[in-house]
Amino acid sequence: MTQGNQELFRIGLIGCGGISYRHGRAGTASDKARIVACCDIREAVAKEWSAEYGCEAFYTDFEEMIRVHDLDGVALVTWPSQHREQIERCLNAGARNILCEKALTVTGQDAVEIAELVESAGAVLMEGFMYRHHPLMAKLERLVGAGKIGRVDSVNATFSNFDPEEDDPTDPDRNWSRDTARAGGTPWNTLCYAVNAANHFASVAAGGRWTGLGVNGSSEEIPADAGLMAARPVRVFCSGRLSEKYGTIFRQFGLIEYDSGCIGIVESSSQAYTSEALSITGSEGRLYVKRAWRPYDDTVIEHQYGSRLYDRYEVPSADIFRLQMENFVDVARGVSQPVVPLTQSVVNMYTLEALTTSVLEHRPVDVELPATLVASA
Repeated sequence: MTQGNQELFRIGLIGCGGISYRHGRAGTASDKARIVACCDIREAVAKEWSAEYGCEAFYTDFEEMIRVHDLDGVALVTWPSQHREQIERCLNAGARNILCEKALTVTGQDAVEIAELVESAGAVLMEGFMYRHHPLMAKLERLVGAGKIGRVDSVNATFSNFDPEEDDPTDPDRNWSRDTARAGGTPWNTLCYAVNAANHFASVAAGGRWTGLGVNGSSEEIPADAGLMAARPVRVFCSGRLSEKYGTIFRQFGLIEYDSGCIGIVESSSQAYTSEALSITGSEGRLYVKRAWRPYDDTVIEHQYGSRLYDRYEVPSADIFRLQMENFVDVARGVSQPVVPLTQSVVNMYTLEALTTSVLEHRPVDVELPATLVASA
């Protein structure tokens, strides 16, 4: 039994690759959930993962795992190129609660179709942007939403890591981020974080909902009708390059125009030194986080305002994968709202697709959101 004598939420994990170990440790640390089964097409890998995290069973067919094992939900930890098909197969096999690693899909159309299937099935689908579950983000939401930096002018988000490109491009076992067939490259690996943050904080700045309330804070200051996309992306322009070795997009420097007047500045390069910065600039100040996407140690918000005045907001460290898993559990049980709502994930995919098209076609691109999506946001 768990806290309050509530049964542990039983999760089956699909895909036992590198990031799955973060999910495994989260399940071990949580008093709400446990990963009780795992699946990978590589039987030896699944067996080893199962033994390490004390699973009841391991599988090589995730549909079989869903059908025969006693599960409350699944965690889909696979490549972005697989998500569209795998989510549908999970639903068809009977899964009704799905936590899916980023990026949700590869195109906006795939994302909206998946959202429609999820709604029709009465299911829950949440995209795994673990950084959004850190109290750091909830604190940023409250500062921006309360007008601490005045009217927000821009959101600048960067996620870059240098890649020496050492893998053989013909090696089928090379890292997925170096393979176009698996949706490798900056768009679905790293730029998606920057787009997620830019869209979200542009919306918060325009009076949108503070979704971090699932972890921290109070909803008293938020209007009941606050939307999830109070600022909608309408147009983008992105400059970038393709890797000569892998054919993936490996540099992107983009602008996002919002109907609120805010500008998103997003950057991701695998040819640049590591940067995980998030900066939100308004008419009366600036908020800056040095390590936004993986805030394991440095959890400080710098606030610059007035005439060279500074405040520092120190936020306690947190296990963001555990918080993400527990928010997923609470949403599945109907006792909380998702920190990363599916509507936002769909809008993000349309934005990301437009930025990618802009790189490939060397032109500005309108973000054409479906009318039904705009109405629901």
